[in-house]
Amino acid sequence: MPKYDVAVVGAGLGGLAAAALLSTKKKRVIVLERSGSLDRAVGIYEKDGYSYCAAPSCSYGFERGGAFYELSANLGIVQSVSAQTPSYQVALPDHRISIYPDQTETLAELRREFPREVNMLMRFYRDLQRLSENMTKSRLSAYLTTHRPAAWFIRKYHFSSELTAYFDIQALYFYQKPVTGISLLNLITLCDTPPLYLEGGFKKLADQLNSTFLHQGGEIVFNQPVHEFAFQGSRIIGLKTKKGVVEADTILLNLEHQSAASTIYLGLTDTVIPVSMCPEVLFLPDYSMPRDFLSLSLSAKDDIAHAPKGMRVMSMAHRSEQKSTVDMQALVDRISTLIPFLNDYLVFSDEHGSSEDKIVLPEGVTFKPVRSGEGRSPLLSRGSKKNVFLLENSLRSPLQVISEVNRFVKKVS
Repeated sequence: MPKYDVAVVGAGLGGLAAAALLSTKKKRVIVLERSGSLDRAVGIYEKDGYSYCAAPSCSYGFERGGAFYELSANLGIVQSVSAQTPSYQVALPDHRISIYPDQTETLAELRREFPREVNMLMRFYRDLQRLSENMTKSRLSAYLTTHRPAAWFIRKYHFSSELTAYFDIQALYFYQKPVTGISLLNLITLCDTPPLYLEGGFKKLADQLNSTFLHQGGEIVFNQPVHEFAFQGSRIIGLKTKKGVVEADTILLNLEHQSAASTIYLGLTDTVIPVSMCPEVLFLPDYSMPRDFLSLSLSAKDDIAHAPKGMRVMSMAHRSEQKSTVDMQALVDRISTLIPFLNDYLVFSDEHGSSEDKIVLPEGVTFKPVRSGEGRSPLLSRGSKKNVFLLENSLRSPLQVISEVNRFVKKVS
């Protein structure tokens, strides 16, 4: 087999994006995918006329300067995105807040739900607006806003634990960190800019990445599980496949984390869905576990491309820091507080977790997170053998995945 500049194991969204970007830089790239299609890129689920994916419906990063914007510009592809009204909902044990593209409407929701903290909230949003304006006037201010954590800023306001949970659940969902762990720039974005919905979803983006990659002369091989590295002495020179050794200067493993959360898919009758329910809902059932929440993505009404007529399909992902096994029925029962009589109108519930083939790491090969301007990367790691990288295929975190892809491509090219 010919030698490649880069071999990518796994056609996840990150693997496809890295392959497409590197191929435009005249790198010879091959993608080895264990399954028979691109459906794993976004966790496509299909059953009896129901079709949905694990990737979220909306995300940040499509705005100018964002990770998806940079990806699209570098590849010359066009993304159709839009803001919805309302954008999504945050459901706390005793509060329901709809998030709107117009900040004044969101503030009206917060006034209603947190009347005792209105003055602090108004000051908080005014100060954020001032910081945002300063960014456009000063390079130093823009640099500090991009690199300083939001912790020092948000702690000045002494918000209640309930209001802090409101900010936390959004930061954890969109940026995979509590609000005190994100950058000040991300806090401004979270409070001032609506996430955008991608037309066609991330499945369409995966198809565009694949098309661009193939057009640039890249190769993708399906039904090609990889279990071991190939060595020449102590140096990794490639990957062992059932068709032989694939030699490559650099190897990117785009694999799911062994403890990746499963996604639960629900088929349900349309009539049980509350009229006010948004397509995306972030639900925190218990204030005592502020980092354990559910994210719900619901297909549109009368969308027969995703569910039979009169039906809806919902994906439910559980984010938890607990190590215990998830009880699917217990999670379904929890969201019955949002959708009354859910069990009576439930057609099916199905759990899909990671079934990733494992790469056998040779003794002595370890991985450490790559450092970035915001500290250690949560998704991109470099091996103790310097030509091997690991990029977690996190289906629920496409923004972070593409951010790390952009960083990886700059590093290896």
